[in-house]
Amino acid sequence: MKALKKSLSTMFDHINECMAPIIPIVLAGGIFKMVVILLTAVHVLTGTTEVILSAIATTPFYFLPVMVAYSSAKHFDTDPMLAIVSVCVFFFPDFAALMESGEKITFAGIPVVPATYAYSVIPIILLIYCMSHIARFFKHVMKESLQPYLLAACVIFITALLGILVIEPAVSLVSNALADALNTMQDRMPVATWGIFAGLTMFLVSTGMHWIFMTLAITQIGLTGVDYGIMAALLIFNMGLAGCDFGVFIKSKNREMKTMCLGAMITALIPGIAEPSIFGVCLKEKTPAIANILGCMAAGMVQGAITVHTFIYTFPSIPSVLMFYSGEEPDNLMKAILVAAVSFVACAVFTLLLYRDRVNVQGDKN
Repeated sequence: MKALKKSLSTMFDHINECMAPIIPIVLAGGIFKMVVILLTAVHVLTGTTEVILSAIATTPFYFLPVMVAYSSAKHFDTDPMLAIVSVCVFFFPDFAALMESGEKITFAGIPVVPATYAYSVIPIILLIYCMSHIARFFKHVMKESLQPYLLAACVIFITALLGILVIEPAVSLVSNALADALNTMQDRMPVATWGIFAGLTMFLVSTGMHWIFMTLAITQIGLTGVDYGIMAALLIFNMGLAGCDFGVFIKSKNREMKTMCLGAMITALIPGIAEPSIFGVCLKEKTPAIANILGCMAAGMVQGAITVHTFIYTFPSIPSVLMFYSGEEPDNLMKAILVAAVSFVACAVFTLLLYRDRVNVQGDKN
């Protein structure tokens, strides 16, 4: 048990170190998204101005894997340029179109599983970790005189193929299996299903696996006009993150941490962006992550008991709460607000109970 705890702690530390330099950029993207949402709601933004500002706001998240590749390379002490090029392969237009084409894909006779590469975090960190060992191997076996000509080619080729053939498809396969299991479970035991799903959402989002479920929600809304719980669970998750941020903000005496919590909380509540809260607060401090799992699980059980439907696809947040409104189910919006409130309060309470402020050795308690 101690070995498992140490391994998990080491894994979270690696994630935190790889994500720390990116948090300010993600926060900036969240602020931009918040501004776009608010200005669009009051009809200040229209036409091409809205498109341009939306592009500025979305870019930090769409190209998050590229930034993660750079910071991971720095953390694992390998060449950042090799990491960036290896990951940028996933965003090459022809390759991206091939992944979305739906046709059978092979590489030299080897089947390739289509995967979504945008917004990935954990798979990229794992890929660059592997790349660091690949680069060291070639530096060890390759003559120094040949390295300027062949090292980069070998490392990029193997790393990109490793991501395409193994790492990202493995994550996608796990996600698909979870989606199938969720469909079966929600028919038989909705309270337990949505409690478990909401409790696992931090893991799904931090690995990028939540996009499989979001795709499922889009399909359900497109075919039937209703999603039966996935987007409500993501609303619970975002509100729960805000509750964790609020709990740490109240209990921490560190000025820098308070600032981080306040910004992350606003970003989770308004534009519905989770990364600052996940990597800047929960996984960094660890106990808020446990609080989020427990609080979201409680709210998810409430969701399963009262059944919350979603009628419009968008990122769940306070400004987008009307995604849960329907004239045919006028009480559904209040149900969504209820589970969001339960999640925020439960996660805040669990955080206040579990979180222990790390006292600055230099006495900075301001």
